[in-house]
Amino acid sequence: MLNTVRKKQGMSPGSLIFTGKQKIEKIKIDIFQYNQGSITEKKIDKIEELKELINAESILWVNICGLHDVDKLEKVGEIFGIGLLELEDILNVIHSPKLEEQEDYVFMICKMLNYNNNIKKISVEQVSFILGKKYLITFQEKEGDDFNFVRERLRNGKGRLRKLGADYLMYRLLDSIVDNYAVILLELDERMENIEDELLDDPRRDTIENIYSFRKEVNKLRRSVVPLKEIIYTIEKDVHPLIHKSNLIFIRDLGDHIKGAIDTLENFREQVNSMIEIYRSTSGLKLNEIVKVLTIISTIFIPLTFIVGIYGMNFNPNTSPFNMPELNWYFGYPIVLILMVMIAVGLLIIFRKKKWL
Repeated sequence: MLNTVRKKQGMSPGSLIFTGKQKIEKIKIDIFQYNQGSITEKKIDKIEELKELINAESILWVNICGLHDVDKLEKVGEIFGIGLLELEDILNVIHSPKLEEQEDYVFMICKMLNYNNNIKKISVEQVSFILGKKYLITFQEKEGDDFNFVRERLRNGKGRLRKLGADYLMYRLLDSIVDNYAVILLELDERMENIEDELLDDPRRDTIENIYSFRKEVNKLRRSVVPLKEIIYTIEKDVHPLIHKSNLIFIRDLGDHIKGAIDTLENFREQVNSMIEIYRSTSGLKLNEIVKVLTIISTIFIPLTFIVGIYGMNFNPNTSPFNMPELNWYFGYPIVLILMVMIAVGLLIIFRKKKWL
């Protein structure tokens, strides 16, 4: 991906280059065309078929999976009048979430996330929206998304989906993405509790690695969620003609969910910093305990070493009566050993009374 991004350097704005990895063999286009009384669901192979589906009497949802075929996506842009700058952003899958309002359509980028509990990592997929008067186009990198519930509601004709416009459909898709953020936050919350338990019970080298890995995933989620707050604020503040004012109540509710997710993420960040401090403090206490034990052992052996050093000087007692006469004592060696043991025991008793042990 880095090499592809580098190719864009120096190129003129509107240059269409796909910056991601090809994740499916060929582009797949799913169609939902509906009104209050009927719905048509199908797949199409040719981009030209989209021209025939634009119908003022029904809502059209075009879901495109796969962004690697730039030529086909450029044809989609020609059919629906999508600008080259918007197409460039759609193909740039590492683009930050954004909102752009044009005269004939609203363009939005957001991130769809998936949490793999086995490897404890969040995967990020870019989803782009083009909202027109009677249509909504979604661009995804691969198959598999958070929209199955919306599809079922369309098929069953339940709720407001079939009664309201394409802007409400976009809201429901965004709501599905944000609802999945909440699920991921619950997964992260459970993981954080496990790390905290490990941190308090038996912190190891793996513990700090888990903490930093957790922080990395929190920051990844934060980069996807925080920009949505500004997007929702912009939609509420400058209401585009394509977004009905009656739907603003749902947009505000979506904004509340995003705000709640951001508050949870900020709480995570604070707790991560606290866990790092606790780990450092715990590691410091462990080191102090080790140093304490080694110091006690050294203190015990200092007088013992002194005694051994004295009697290791090898003065000949036969030469002078002052040259260690106790070397000729019958019980000299046992007496020295008993003295050394008494010194060691005495020091241990002193340390115990002072509560150093």
